[in-house]
Amino acid sequence: MNKITFIISMVITCNFAFGQTVVSNGEDTGLGWWQAGSTNVEIVDWHPKEGNPSAKAMTIWISPTSDAWSGGGLGGLNINVSMYNKISVLVYKNVAGTVRLELQDGGPNQFVSANYTTPGAWQKLEFAIPAGMSTITTLLIAPFIDYNLSTIAGEQSRCFWDEVIAFNDTSTGIHNTINSTEIVKTEIYTVSGKLIKTLTGGQKTPNSLLLQGLYILKQTDAEGNITSSKIAIQ
Repeated sequence: MNKITFIISMVITCNFAFGQTVVSNGEDTGLGWWQAGSTNVEIVDWHPKEGNPSAKAMTIWISPTSDAWSGGGLGGLNINVSMYNKISVLVYKNVAGTVRLELQDGGPNQFVSANYTTPGAWQKLEFAIPAGMSTITTLLIAPFIDYNLSTIAGEQSRCFWDEVIAFNDTSTGIHNTINSTEIVKTEIYTVSGKLIKTLTGGQKTPNSLLLQGLYILKQTDAEGNITSSKIAIQ
């Protein structure tokens, strides 16, 4: 007969992601992009669809006389840095190089960069939110910050970006909370009893799976023992 042990605790021996929030996606969220530097920002439906089939994306077109920091800005944000530690952006360019984000929280502006390495393809770039920032209210993207604009020509001048997402990547997955016996199945339920995910064997929990709140974790080991526990994602 299976042994069922109920462990009621607010925190168990695992680290979870705080989930994610979409900052801008071109369709229905974060559409108020404004011009930064000597360029105009457009939201278009004719962006390259391979690698990013979404309906719309943001784009700029620069010239050899543009400011190096030309790009787009988005204000009115409320990115809680106690919940998220990174921002990701899908980027498409025809030249490699650094992409820079400027993050504003009312204090000194912070600058973070990532390297775009795949010209002619969508690439997901991740930017670490600097320690010590408070709620981020404004974000600016500069896709050509280190490029020699005097040599730029044709389609090299175009950049698209999409799916700006704040997220937390500190999740290490769910660990064995029963004993040293191998876990064969892990089920995650909402407190109302809805099953939201079933993991088999040593599968890890996807970083973006769980948002803030309470969940019920039910684990079954190789001997048929079942342990249920309450977890809090804060």
